[in-house]
Amino acid sequence: MTKTLQDLIDESIFISTEYQARLAELTQGAEWDVDFSAPAFTLQTDPPVRLTPYLLGTESASRGSWIWSWQELGHFPDTVVSAAVQAREAGRRLGVEELSTDELPVADGLARRLTLAAKAVTGVYAHYPAGAGGGVTAWLLLEGPEFELPELTVERMMRVIAEALTTDTAVDHNLAVDSYAKLRGAHIEWDTEATCVVTVRDGAQRFWFDDHQISGVEPAEPTVGPDVLADLAADARARAVALREDRAAAESAAAREASRPQAAAPEAAPVPADARQEQLEPLEVPDFVETEHVAPEHAREQPRETAEPVAAAADGDLPFDQEPSDRDVRPGRVSTTVVPGPEPVRPAAEEAPEPVVERTPEPAPEREVEREVVAGPGVPGSAEAEPVVEGEEPAEEEQGERKKGFFSRFFGL
Repeated sequence: MTKTLQDLIDESIFISTEYQARLAELTQGAEWDVDFSAPAFTLQTDPPVRLTPYLLGTESASRGSWIWSWQELGHFPDTVVSAAVQAREAGRRLGVEELSTDELPVADGLARRLTLAAKAVTGVYAHYPAGAGGGVTAWLLLEGPEFELPELTVERMMRVIAEALTTDTAVDHNLAVDSYAKLRGAHIEWDTEATCVVTVRDGAQRFWFDDHQISGVEPAEPTVGPDVLADLAADARARAVALREDRAAAESAAAREASRPQAAAPEAAPVPADARQEQLEPLEVPDFVETEHVAPEHAREQPRETAEPVAAAADGDLPFDQEPSDRDVRPGRVSTTVVPGPEPVRPAAEEAPEPVVERTPEPAPEREVEREVVAGPGVPGSAEAEPVVEGEEPAEEEQGERKKGFFSRFFGL
């Protein structure tokens, strides 16, 4: 069976809108931070809300392309990239090339369309677009028990569908209504291609279609009773469980793929302790902010303290399901575990300290968990920071150059 990218978008658009509305409720006025090493997307509410983030990829206006996070596995924890790998495998299976091509040219709305399609094949229906400065936006899927939806009612169903149709994203409304009903445990009965009845707990609605567009809606008599609806709700839960199992398999696949280059690499001699410490210094990427509505100029005007991590404040006036628009935002903070590669011997000449910068080795206990800052305020690349050029040293180890090259492309440095 083959599908198109638009088919997957149509399958997810209504339930995506419902989840995005829930996300807007959770994020209103709350600061947030993301730690990919946990992994955790934390809203600083009272009490805090902790969600699981999945990194799909980044979109860069300056680079002119979208890069999937699975393009070079090993840079992020396997859990973080598992949804992207799951989308890739579904793309290969269904013949959707956009999901299985590692880098795509930027087009209007492409990143959001890819994200909506990924939702259909992963079962993770909330997303959060986050600007990384310099015209780069990273797109996350979010999951957690806080997204559990109430039982579907006629009023809720009609409100969700009406809101989704305002975005003009759906093309095949027949497919969108059918998918939404099944995902929400409702009963749908098609009389012809032009009309169907959707039955939920408290009633039913008849939908009329003209050339696969909703042309009318009217109340209808329910076509099934509570027992059938209970069975359909169980079927919907079973589908969600199957997608979670697929994602667990994708996580295992990501771990295997990430280990292959290391296994194939030539055996390296031990690295001196001081050289290893120098190699594991954090790589920093500028200005990770909380939503796709990025206003870089405003962000650069704000003074920042480089020593203190700063979370982001989320605005609550949108469902995070629209196209990007200009709006003032505050910077956020993202970190992730370093996944070190093979460590070759560095030439003796490089072991001498730099004459300008004195390096002080950190105590061993503090290096038990190595973290790589991939975004945050006041880091190199912001207006207030001195420029940092990765790889300034005379000889950079080959694996390190590969990693930095990937992050430079991925985050638009």
